[in-house]
Amino acid sequence: MIVTKDTKISKLINENKNAIDTIASINKNFAKLKNPILRKVLATRVSIKDAAKIGNTSINDILKRLEEIGFNVSYDDTDITNNNTPILKNKIEGKLIILDVRPIIETGADPFKEIMQSVKKLNKGETLKIINVFEPIPLMKILKEKGFTTWTDKIYDNEYHTFFTKETKIPSKEIVEGMPITEGSFDEKLASYGRNIKEIEVRHLEMPEPMVTILAELETLPDNYALLVNHKKVPQFLLPELKKREYIWMSKNIEFGHTLLLIFKG
Repeated sequence: MIVTKDTKISKLINENKNAIDTIASINKNFAKLKNPILRKVLATRVSIKDAAKIGNTSINDILKRLEEIGFNVSYDDTDITNNNTPILKNKIEGKLIILDVRPIIETGADPFKEIMQSVKKLNKGETLKIINVFEPIPLMKILKEKGFTTWTDKIYDNEYHTFFTKETKIPSKEIVEGMPITEGSFDEKLASYGRNIKEIEVRHLEMPEPMVTILAELETLPDNYALLVNHKKVPQFLLPELKKREYIWMSKNIEFGHTLLLIFKG
């Protein structure tokens, strides 16, 4: 096996379990790999190149550490060591709109609505900059599929600037409302599954761990089962991911800060 900048972290772990501790020791941003639930979801999607970006480190530094534990590596001739200086990876030519969502997140609320309202106002060539405490990877994937160019600059460990430039004209309604839902009674649907229910609690988790946990549970959910989630609210970032995986969802408000989600296959 030759390890390159495009090798997925999950493949490294499958080849050598020591890769978990090795990568986690490079930078504290990689510590989540030690969490089995987070690792199951993140490691399959993150390459060494992605990890270098997240950890604000060099691709070749990671490759060197992997070589030390027995991997055959192919170093990247184009690698430039990152530093803490913000670098705009794309030139911003049009209007720039800035949205700081950190105060919203501090209250425990989901900033999705405010972000989408700002997205809807963008004209072709204009850019939205979101200031957040983490890189909003799910949102980046959603908007990439909708014709946006996106990239992130890490400013500090708890400050990320993510840019979204509108490249093609798309119906804004499609972004916000193009999400799976079903008609009928929540209680009737829940009762129809009988004991075939897996219930989880995510209200105590910090973003983005609720979404990561839910997706990880769905990967191991038995056939003919539904996942019942105790959440603070309907998680808007999660809904397009459910649609992509062909899941249907229903919700029921119990009280402020407590919403039940029922997720199942159609």
